Amino acid sequence: MNLSIYKPNPSGTGCAFSFQIGADGKTGSPSMYMKAIKQHSWDAGRRIGNFSNNKDDPTKNLSLKFNESECGEIVSAIANRHEFSTFHSFEENKTSIKFSPWDKKSKNDESVILPAFGITVTRNGSETFKVPLDPGETIVITELLRYFFVKVFEFRAAQMNNKKAPF
Repeated sequence: MNLSIYKPNPSGTGCAFSFQIGADGKTGSPSMYMKAIKQHSWDAGRRIGNFSNNKDDPTKNLSLKFNESECGEIVSAIANRHEFSTFHSFEENKTSIKFSPWDKKSKNDESVILPAFGITVTRNGSETFKVPLDPGETIVITELLRYFFVKVFEFRAAQMNNKKAPF
């Protein structure tokens, strides 16, 4: 299961983020991964951005694995419009992750404020990946995370049934 959000822009500073439910390599249990890639270029004639040319550049993309508590914190932050931040350290990489609410003016009526969100990931203090999320995108991310929890609980229930748990 995969959800991708592409946000290219004419200045070439856009990012694409994807969320994916995969299997943990050690236990086989469901795991939530997030990947980000920086925009490589912009085609003004077609008004599209290119990301794929950065897929092999380790300074232009990253991968993270969220634990269940972090996934719950993301759902809570979106639902209650508060900031959630966390920190990951893996090998030489130190990465800060932040989900932040912000107010976006409606394109149709600037007096209408929409409850938007943003994701900012900074690796080693200098490599920053950012993506703004529209209200609908926050709902889709929330639902994917809820689906992830269902898969985790189903996996654990199956393990318990195989071990003939007492309850």
